[in-house]
Amino acid sequence: MRTSSAFLFASALGMAVGLHLLEGAPAFAKGKKKGGGEGAAPTASSAEVNKLKAVRLGDPKAGSFKWGMKPEDILAQVQKSIDAKYTERIEKTSQDPGKQQRIRDEKDREFGAVKKSYTKFEGNKTGWDVSIIGSEFEQNTGEAVIVTKEDIWTRYFFFFEDGLYKMFLAFNKDALEGKSFEDFGKGMEAKYGHAKEVFRDEKIKGGVRHVLDHYEWSAGVDKLRLVDRSEFYGVYCLVLYDGGIASRLAERRKIVNPQGERHDSLVDAVTKKDDNGRDSNDNIIDRLTGKEVKKPGEEERHADIVVPSPTHGGPSAAEVNGKSHASSPASTPEKEPTGKKKGASKKNDALDGLEL
Repeated sequence: MRTSSAFLFASALGMAVGLHLLEGAPAFAKGKKKGGGEGAAPTASSAEVNKLKAVRLGDPKAGSFKWGMKPEDILAQVQKSIDAKYTERIEKTSQDPGKQQRIRDEKDREFGAVKKSYTKFEGNKTGWDVSIIGSEFEQNTGEAVIVTKEDIWTRYFFFFEDGLYKMFLAFNKDALEGKSFEDFGKGMEAKYGHAKEVFRDEKIKGGVRHVLDHYEWSAGVDKLRLVDRSEFYGVYCLVLYDGGIASRLAERRKIVNPQGERHDSLVDAVTKKDDNGRDSNDNIIDRLTGKEVKKPGEEERHADIVVPSPTHGGPSAAEVNGKSHASSPASTPEKEPTGKKKGASKKNDALDGLEL
């Protein structure tokens, strides 16, 4: 009877431990099953992927961007698209030459901004290094970018050795409709097909958190990803690229950057600790804008205080203290220095200039 009771107790204990273990790791198990952490990415709808390459959104007949295009080819296609966008407005103002000219000027400014955005990454740090595309390129590897703003996203054209190989599409915030990354991903799966979910492990206090990093699809040579950039930039992005060229570029990057580590400059700036061991997140805005506010203990030391000597006929301590009190700021109402407001204004201007 004792043996039977002991056996029943051990069985019950084993079942309880098993249930506890299952309850303790549902997210990881579920993610592993859905994510397919191993294996190739599912095939995406080629028709939908091709729409991403259309020169005009939703109008494949307007032409498409093709891998290998030169920067000048991209600019020519973009100009055609911008011209088409303004055609109707210009025609409607044929009876008002002044208004028509203003519309033409607006069109020219839009295309001028696209031309001006063309940047080669040849070692000179630019605003792009601290931007939403900061982790999408490396310096001195034959890479370049052109940027256009479209109806539902900002499109970044990436070049390797003067040939188009990647398009980075950052959705406008209103296109997200307040959806979480997982919910937005389900919408993309409805369009492109079932995706591979790729997770990453983040160290947190007391353990590791299993986080959905991105969705992946494959369409022949084309590779497609949906990435989450909401933590710092508030948007999600589609990345469409030529897998073969991307592999060649990866080899080039290994030569230029043997460590092989990819970083996002803004993320690094936020998470990096300085030489004093403090969290540099406390003055991130000041460092990005080039203006640093001293922390307690870092202020410049004041000049030595000179105590007058009565033996040399100088003013007495009482006289010094009297003058000191008379000219002390405490004797007059405090006013906010005007320079401080100007400094704050400059800081805001610098931040306003930061692009996605």
